[in-house]
Amino acid sequence: MKIKKLISIILTVSLVSVGMIPFASAEETELYSETFDMTKVKADKENGVIKEIEVPDGDYTVTVITGGKKETKANIYINGGERVRAYTLEAGAEQVNEQPVVPKDGKITVQVIGEAPNVTEIKVEQLPAREEPGEKPTIYIAGDSTAQTYNYEKNYPQTGWGQMFADFFTDDVVIENRSMAGRSSKSYNNDGRLDRILTEMHPGDYVFIQFGINDGDVNKPERYISVEDYKDLIVNKYMGEVTKRGGTPVLMTASAASWWDEENNKFMESRADYADPTREIAEETGCAFIDANRLATDMWNVMDKQDVLDGYFICEPLESKAYPVGTDDHTHLKAKGAKRMAKMIVDAIPESVPELGKYLKTEEMFTDIRNHWAEEYITLAQLNGMVDGQGDGKFNPDANVTRAEFLKMAMDAAGIVGHAYREGDGAMGVTTDDWYCYYLQGAMDKGLIPSDIFIAAAPQIEKTTKILAEATDSNEAITTEIFVYSDVTSGHDGFVSTGRPQFAGDRAITREEMAAIAMNCMSYSAKNTNDEVDISTIANEEVFADVNEIAEAYKNAVDAAVSYGVISGMGDGTFAPKDNLTRAQATVVITKLADLLK
Repeated sequence: MKIKKLISIILTVSLVSVGMIPFASAEETELYSETFDMTKVKADKENGVIKEIEVPDGDYTVTVITGGKKETKANIYINGGERVRAYTLEAGAEQVNEQPVVPKDGKITVQVIGEAPNVTEIKVEQLPAREEPGEKPTIYIAGDSTAQTYNYEKNYPQTGWGQMFADFFTDDVVIENRSMAGRSSKSYNNDGRLDRILTEMHPGDYVFIQFGINDGDVNKPERYISVEDYKDLIVNKYMGEVTKRGGTPVLMTASAASWWDEENNKFMESRADYADPTREIAEETGCAFIDANRLATDMWNVMDKQDVLDGYFICEPLESKAYPVGTDDHTHLKAKGAKRMAKMIVDAIPESVPELGKYLKTEEMFTDIRNHWAEEYITLAQLNGMVDGQGDGKFNPDANVTRAEFLKMAMDAAGIVGHAYREGDGAMGVTTDDWYCYYLQGAMDKGLIPSDIFIAAAPQIEKTTKILAEATDSNEAITTEIFVYSDVTSGHDGFVSTGRPQFAGDRAITREEMAAIAMNCMSYSAKNTNDEVDISTIANEEVFADVNEIAEAYKNAVDAAVSYGVISGMGDGTFAPKDNLTRAQATVVITKLADLLK
């Protein structure tokens, strides 16, 4: 064994101690590094190749190289946890597997098993100690699918609260969301995900720890961990090793589910099997603690039931990319619920982790709306989370609103969800690179976009039946009704175009276009709550002085918007249909629209 110089002190840690016990620095001692030639080690049929290495305290990178003249079939375990799942290499191929590792009881144990593990080399390298804080403090989130960051191209609209967490912090802190779906405290540790955090973090960093949803899954032994072992793992590995490196562990109970108790007419407590032991850990150790489960359940029970459910991953047909037939998921979240959950956790930080409070963004009201004619509406909309600023505490009330921005505002106000973008069958003129593609896809599927709003060509709109799942011997086909916008038709004013219609979402929306989208959203939302709204029959008695300037395609919508009190004109007897809609005007419209649909 080639150790240039052993670290001279054995480190110990006490969880209740708030002081960091530092690793020896590279200036004090040479770092451990050793390479083991495994070419002559014969694999055991049952246990494969095992290498146990005694190492000084510290953080490590372990590199396992496999491959050879014959085919390789192997998977790799480190300290008892499966780090690299079973894989196959063709004869002559080589695979280099590099893993972050924290020693267990002063040892690193590498095991490579399989029909033909073909281990050629194992290299163990100690990492330099991080004795100084990083350039900025980092908040790591170690959790499961309820906190994970999702790729919307694959998983829309599923969203984890950790995905939204950074929105509430200043740029003086770094948020690293390391949560992963399907993980329990046990499998997250065995996967090496905790070791990766531990081998990266610096003194002064924070690790938010939230598990408990998957830990009790007895049918999946890779996840299941008894309550006793859960408490031991959380205290000694998660919290103990974070503290040892000068960091602050922040313990959390699991995210609450939206389980409705019909008998008592309220949301019931959820995840108590591991939430209660987590509370016990917090009580016994005095660590930083956020009872996210109880906070959420209490919040749900003072909110409207449907508003709570709207935040969960409960999807209508075509809304979800991964589940096009729809979902009834009361565990995972959409963006609305994830943002609400993140905000709830953030609100608990000043009391639970007060030293993090200085990194939270302050909730300042917009500074540029004082004495503006729409100040009351904008203030109310901001408080209700219906509008956002444009940076530096400003709302820019007289700036223009784009078509995409207003479509989102109107759909949100009416409680209408977007749909996952469908390649080849998708919304016109957009791709998944456009932030509003999900709103436009849903709006077109529901027939909310008037034909005349498109440029290049005005598509014909037809209702059709879309098959979501083919019929089988035992089940009927699953279908849904959608609107289809054709690619080729006669354009505006009789002009015939063969171009693909474009929504042009970045173009400023006009006031008459606004009226059409707003009233289509109102009509759709009311219809889906069993209210009948037919705007085509409404003829408003009020006649604007510039009524002849309103395009024929939008006259019914303008009349309906006036009749329902959504709009009231410009105050001088005109409607100004061709003027661009301002942010202030849009805010008034969506506020009134939301009130009408309550």
